[in-house]
Amino acid sequence: MKIDNTQTAIKIQMQKRLIAVVVAVLVALLYFISEFSSFLINITGLPKTVFTIFFLLFFFVFYFYHLFAASSFTFYSDEEGKIIVRFYQLNGFNTSKLSYEIPKSEFTSYRLEYKYFKLRENLILFRKFQGNIVRYPPLSISALTKDERKKLLLSLNQNLPKT
Repeated sequence: MKIDNTQTAIKIQMQKRLIAVVVAVLVALLYFISEFSSFLINITGLPKTVFTIFFLLFFFVFYFYHLFAASSFTFYSDEEGKIIVRFYQLNGFNTSKLSYEIPKSEFTSYRLEYKYFKLRENLILFRKFQGNIVRYPPLSISALTKDERKKLLLSLNQNLPKT
């Protein structure tokens, strides 16, 4: 089974860029086109600074939501006798791309971990390696759709060792 959330990752990145451009254009219109600012002030009675704060707040809430959720590109495959997970976070601060390859015979378990009021959902994989149980660093699966998440967990459950 393969799971690839490339389309979701592209959608999130494009939304971030689009919102940044829209907010920049609105703030520029507010300060450089007097008719636009007069129109907004006449309708609401609020000064320019309130609108600027509102537009910027909208952008930062969206941006920090994805930052705290650690939205990530995720590729998962359990074909060819091994479990392969490739991922990278969709933020400008952490661009490292990671890949885990675990032979199915060495896969022992997984654990789900929630942070920030269940905003971030991390998957932690465990493997038996040289007689020890090795814990892989957590990877965020927050950007997976419910269907992709369900398929991922079903596949991991099917690959658990039989006891």
